[in-house]
Amino acid sequence: MKKKQIIGLAVALAVLVVVYGALSLSNRRVEEEEQAREESQVIQVADLGEIASFSFEAPAQEPLHFEKKDGVWICTEDEELELEQTYPEGIVDTFASLTATRRMDEIDALADYGLEEPSYVISLQPADGKDKKELTLLIGNSTGDEYYLQIEGQEDVVYTVASSAVGNLDHSLADMEKAEDDEETETIDE
Repeated sequence: MKKKQIIGLAVALAVLVVVYGALSLSNRRVEEEEQAREESQVIQVADLGEIASFSFEAPAQEPLHFEKKDGVWICTEDEELELEQTYPEGIVDTFASLTATRRMDEIDALADYGLEEPSYVISLQPADGKDKKELTLLIGNSTGDEYYLQIEGQEDVVYTVASSAVGNLDHSLADMEKAEDDEETETIDE
């Protein structure tokens, strides 16, 4: 009798292991399909490669222009100002290879998206100006976690981009200034 119970438990355990394995395999396939679908839905707005210069306008700020000279970003409005390079690099990294979360081909009035008078305007000049021309992006209203964006010259298409992309533009020139070292030199009284 005990032998039958042990055999019954062993068979039940084997069935459970097979069912678990089948469910795990099925879940893995579903996850892989979802990931492939998400990757195929990436909407490339810009793919400019290396950027030679850029400018941007943000609310309540004067337009700022930046140029890369000898591998260092400078602000053309104040070339003597040392910039913390993470700011211009962050802007370039974000916008030179910008992706959107959605593309809308049938749009209403641009004013509905805040693009008639955009909040932000960024222009990027690729280092290879022969093959790729300057790209100007207009950024309008916020939709919560995203902003409406339009490529200048493509009035019939509106994209949505993550608000984190626009956050890179919310820095003044004073914010971008490289911090001076706080080291104090000691003088010895003789």
